[in-house]
This record gives sequence, structure tokens and C-alpha cells, in this order.
Amino acid sequence: MLSRLPDFARLLLSGEENSFDALRAFEATGRPLGNAEFIAGLERLLGRRLSKRAPGRKPRLHDDRQGALP
Repeated sequence: MLSRLPDFARLLLSGEENSFDALRAFEATGRPLGNAEFIAGLERLLGRRLSKRAPGRKPRLHDDRQGALP
């Protein structure tokens, strides 16, 4: 990492979009910080979804067999 960004502290203090606040926010969610292409690449490598999904449970599909009593 240091070979790519030798002055990491300067990046954090620069006020860029990917600032210290953004790093902290993503640290709390447990999801990686990066653009859509980067996230998609990680998902392919890991074989699991990492991007943000809609909150809550998935809606239950309606099953006609459980409706009325005989």
C-alpha cells in the first residue's frame, strides 16, 4: 500500500471524496470502500455479494395452498 500511496496521511487530510470520514463510515458497515467496478471485482473473486442491499427481509411470496381451511 505504501508503494502506491507513500503519503497516506496527506490523502486523509486532503478533503477528497474518499476522506477519513468515508473510510470510517465504511469501516462501520463492514463493506469495502470503492467504485462499482472495484466492488464488482471483489464480488467475483469472493463469490459473494458485498454491495449494499435494500434493508429488511425479502418479501414472502404468496402461497395459495396456505390460504383457506377446508
